Amino acid sequence: MFQGQPASAQDKGKVVVLKFNDWGPPGIGIGKLHQQAAKMIEEKTQGRVKVDNYFSQSLLKYPETFRGVSNGIADISLYVLQPQHDVSMILSLPFTNLPGMMKTAKIFNEMVKQYPEFNQEFEKSGVKWIAIRAMPPNQLHMVKKVVKTPQDLKGTRIIGETKLSDEAKKVNAAMLQMGPPDWYSSLERGVADGMLTHYPAVYDFKLLELLKTHTHFGDGAAGAVPIGFVVNMKSWNSLPPDVQKTIVEVYTWVNEESLKYDAALIDKAVAEAKKSGHQVVDLTPAEIQVWLDWAKPSHDREVARIESKGWPAKKIYEGYQKLIKENK
Repeated sequence: MFQGQPASAQDKGKVVVLKFNDWGPPGIGIGKLHQQAAKMIEEKTQGRVKVDNYFSQSLLKYPETFRGVSNGIADISLYVLQPQHDVSMILSLPFTNLPGMMKTAKIFNEMVKQYPEFNQEFEKSGVKWIAIRAMPPNQLHMVKKVVKTPQDLKGTRIIGETKLSDEAKKVNAAMLQMGPPDWYSSLERGVADGMLTHYPAVYDFKLLELLKTHTHFGDGAAGAVPIGFVVNMKSWNSLPPDVQKTIVEVYTWVNEESLKYDAALIDKAVAEAKKSGHQVVDLTPAEIQVWLDWAKPSHDREVARIESKGWPAKKIYEGYQKLIKENK
């Protein structure tokens, strides 16, 4: 919960203390950036605002991130878009043939600017975005099996995009949803056979020692999930404009640095996988199109579902596709 004082109290020299939530460990690249951000905010506000970082699910469990910010358990949090949303899920649809990570980040920001429904949806829960970017593009990583087509998934259980559950069932596979703390043990014990995720996650969570085959869908064809920083609106509205501006600037900087970090880490992880003798499959455009066609029904279902909730999902989806084509 927001532990500081309202703006009027700050004038009396009170220090505002904000709780920052991050489910990951402090030692990985993004965790180090979050620690640096806390120092920057304290310095830039001349000590008026202090950010206390809580790592490794010590404040909120991964699935409870949004609800925890909404309820004020955390004031600010790193947030990966989760399935409980409607409009925002359009951006995380799988296999949308996105361009590279940097361009995708620009697309996400442009979408939020063009369509106020993205913020309206969050603000209904007392939460707002501070800054948004794209996670690295998802690729398919398997413990043993080499996968080139959707049919190759037969008999497997994949940690990843649950919106593809119906498509997975058609090829006798299953999609599993679970948070980072459960990834390693699930793959090690055979609960899961692979992951549809990005290389920085595979590398940072030491999964390369388990995942030995990798299927690449180009720069971003398998999709990318929005990630960024969200804030409790009561906490936010208690801060003076200059502090709000500083917080936005700092976490926007974190996003930019995270994109650079992720790009370098993708190269490093791929190189390490190849050096370790892993099998890496780079699909051709024609092979990628098979996956795009396989996943398209999930887009249609999701757009229809969101439209039924009263949101202009079709219009937003068409605008999204237009931006993707313009940036390819």
